[in-house]
Amino acid sequence: PPPPLLRCYGVRVPAAKAVNGIYEFQGVLDGRPVYHQTGVSSGNHLWFSEDGEESHCWFVTPKDQPLGGKPEAAIAKCVSAARWPWEATGWTVCGKSHRFVPAPNMQFQLVLPAAELTVRIEAPISLRRRSSRADTGAEGRAPGSSGGEGVALRFRGAGAINERPMYAEADDATLRLFWMPKMSRWLIATVRSPDDGGGIATITARSMPDDGSTWASMLPWEARAWEMPSCPTLGMEDGDALWQAAGRRLHMEMRSPPLQLTGDRADVPESLIGLYEPKGMFHSRVYYVQRLEDISLENSVGPKCLWFAEDRGQWVLTDPTCLGNSQEVLARVNSRAWWPWEAHLGGSTSPATLGAAPFACLPVWFGGATVLAGSRMSWEVAEHSGAFHKAKDMMVSLVCAQKIMVKAAERATHPFLGTYERKGLVSSRPFYMQIVPEAGADEAEDPAEAEAALQQFVLWFSDELEQWLITEDFRFLDGATVDARASDTAWFPWEVTAKWEVSDSRGGFCQDPFLNIVAVE
Repeated sequence: PPPPLLRCYGVRVPAAKAVNGIYEFQGVLDGRPVYHQTGVSSGNHLWFSEDGEESHCWFVTPKDQPLGGKPEAAIAKCVSAARWPWEATGWTVCGKSHRFVPAPNMQFQLVLPAAELTVRIEAPISLRRRSSRADTGAEGRAPGSSGGEGVALRFRGAGAINERPMYAEADDATLRLFWMPKMSRWLIATVRSPDDGGGIATITARSMPDDGSTWASMLPWEARAWEMPSCPTLGMEDGDALWQAAGRRLHMEMRSPPLQLTGDRADVPESLIGLYEPKGMFHSRVYYVQRLEDISLENSVGPKCLWFAEDRGQWVLTDPTCLGNSQEVLARVNSRAWWPWEAHLGGSTSPATLGAAPFACLPVWFGGATVLAGSRMSWEVAEHSGAFHKAKDMMVSLVCAQKIMVKAAERATHPFLGTYERKGLVSSRPFYMQIVPEAGADEAEDPAEAEAALQQFVLWFSDELEQWLITEDFRFLDGATVDARASDTAWFPWEVTAKWEVSDSRGGFCQDPFLNIVAVE
């Protein structure tokens, strides 16, 4: 099946701005995927048609119009036979007087889920020095490897190259994972610094060629077969290296934090509640198994498994022995979200789900994070009769610190330093708001101190910029003006390994090597 989520951006024509936003996969029409806009925007449909005056055309139509009919009601269209909407170029949108005008910046792109990838590899000599800083299995072997010295490398987002995401190793940014279109392969390679001329120094591993018929060309963790050289390569040249099938010596998967399942005991069975830990991947997503310590033999006969059932388009809870068999489920939620903690929140907590809804038009009691939960879905729990009932209080949440400290050098005077408290989710990650004394502004004698006491900052992750940001509270979800930033896609701010940069108040940034985040509780 196609990727579950797309993002549309770049529409600037006022009459058609509602096209911007997040779209979720719904089905297939004329051999092409159909997507429905989610979040708080207009709920448009994205579909393809081979009929009509403009054959082979992609359309975006309002939700009150039937799929496959009335293309004249389109808000946006693109005459293209592209197989996927993110490959279609040359979009036009409906402007004034219902006339279509070019939208050169309009584009659909995949919403990629990977905050961090774990690559478990039986390391060649060039990587063995990294093993002291990586997770290793028993006796120094990567779990699942056939032998030798193994390491578990952590790769995080590092922008894009060749129209594909690129990843860099968390502890050594010279080790990259990226797509090479001429080879039709993913490469794990060490790159030279620009001072040394750039380019590839040596290739550690490469995927088998993919002609685009599978998702391996888009998502590196979908590449099932890899090769490794017998000795270091000379850049792109093999030299004396012979390529050998990696087999179980290399395994790649998305990394996920543990989860907590909670709910009202009146609606949710005791046997489902507890901590769930990631155990692997299934149907392109991480699956989770209930921790044994949370199981009561009085209420359960064993742990439960949380996984995504592709045939249902749902996240489900079953017994671990039923992984892959969704005929009998204990609970379900109708969502194709990449992550289960977003399933009940409309499938995504990206700020892009706000679409064209301006904050000025929203009720005063709506904060940015509250709006993102506007399309909330409910979990359904199975009954003995086979029917399901809604459990509105049931939810899956990230296990993470509730309070953090933003710290710097002893004499640092950054106004955003201090204790922060978790307030919600945005961009699949928790965001934190600075705790300020309520009476601080009233007790200050200096007007400047009073103004500073009224400042409050938010620490959050921008999926558009792929950065952790610290901004004033009124600039929450606005990455244009920030007070501090770190180019790192870590799940949590205290896991950031990149250097933090602080605004110099002149439009630039300077590194603060002493600025760091510490989890408190």
